Amino acid sequence: MSVFTKAINEIDRKKSTMPLLCMNIAFMLEGEAKSSAKWTDRTGNARQGITGTSLGGGNQYIVRLGHGVDYGTVLEEGSAPHVIRPRSAKALFWNGASHPVKSVQHPGTKAMPIIKPTIDKNIGKIGNIIFRYWSD
Repeated sequence: MSVFTKAINEIDRKKSTMPLLCMNIAFMLEGEAKSSAKWTDRTGNARQGITGTSLGGGNQYIVRLGHGVDYGTVLEEGSAPHVIRPRSAKALFWNGASHPVKSVQHPGTKAMPIIKPTIDKNIGKIGNIIFRYWSD
């Protein structure tokens, strides 16, 4: 077997296990993001919804980290002050309110990002993991 053939076989072997490496990286990021999120859990859905995944094959791979709840963007970016109005009722009411109201001025929500900070913190480590993998 020629050196060229051996090299091609080794590259093919590395490519075949690259999805596993990417999935391990995704799970590492997911675990860190879940444990480092600064918000206070009410239901636990936001923290549980943080998901690391990997996609791709051949010569192109993607490691992805994201929220699984529809308010993930608000957690990451915050929200500006806004008015809350009822959608299908004539008024808003909640336990502790003295009377129904037509609208409420929400002061906005402070951003509590975890996705980008987790990726930023680990980008060098990810690069080293991939470099070592292909250097073996």
